[in-house]
Amino acid sequence: LNVSRELLQHNPILDRIRKNVVKRIFQALEEMKKDDEDAYIGVYTELAMILKEGISQDYENQQQIADLLLFESTKTESGKHTSLADYVENMSADQEEIYYLTGENRAMLEHTPYLEVFRDREWDVLLMTDPIDEFVIPSLTEYKEKKLKSVDRTEVEADEVTKIKAEEHEKTYKSFIERLKETITEVQDIRLTTRLKESATCLVTDEGMPGANMERLMQRMGQTEGMPVGQRILELNPEHPVVGGLQKLFDANPEDARIESYSRLLYEEAVIAEGSKLNDPVAFSRRVNELLAQGLSD
Repeated sequence: LNVSRELLQHNPILDRIRKNVVKRIFQALEEMKKDDEDAYIGVYTELAMILKEGISQDYENQQQIADLLLFESTKTESGKHTSLADYVENMSADQEEIYYLTGENRAMLEHTPYLEVFRDREWDVLLMTDPIDEFVIPSLTEYKEKKLKSVDRTEVEADEVTKIKAEEHEKTYKSFIERLKETITEVQDIRLTTRLKESATCLVTDEGMPGANMERLMQRMGQTEGMPVGQRILELNPEHPVVGGLQKLFDANPEDARIESYSRLLYEEAVIAEGSKLNDPVAFSRRVNELLAQGLSD
């Protein structure tokens, strides 16, 4: 039969067949996920990419597709998974959003500074290591009325005590931060943060701009032409001894040459921590060696 594609696309019978087939597929996958987890994981491993594509393409069934997704998280063992429904059910009472982090592998993500505040509060973070996650998950803005937030962009609201300390730090570090902005011009902004508990610095991405992992993926595919390139924001932990030491060095002598050298080292450490490459690794090595030589001679 010579039947036009346009006629088939607008045929109510075919549309009804499509809806019924999709409904039956969802029912079968949901039952398998509930009754035979091992079998479902095997099927999911094969279909994960297709299901995730549906997140950004099939808005009508987006929430049903989201029910079927599985991810590792900071509270699961390596190789084990949790669903979005289980994540929401196990959220702490003081947690209001679903947090996730995309990257190349679990080992890399587990050691990023972005997770420090979440470990401190014992909040779970979904670890998304499938390359397609970077492209489709932003389309899933919320699940069960909980917004999804990437932890390399979002800063968790601090408690009242921390807020008071942060205001004091802003006053103390104001002049020092202004000096750093003149020195480290590779970043969009430099500011203090409460997200860090152990690390001295980290780089975060502004909302709406591609993150470090997205940029790396696009570079590998040779698709960087036309992609917006946003400078990172350098965040400093005012309670870290290195940052505090730099502030004291600045107070003693704002023109001390070591301020620029040490500050640039902090920036370069943040670049490495986010998984990106340094523009000048030789200069970084030189600065590290200078510090080592100074420490060994003392």
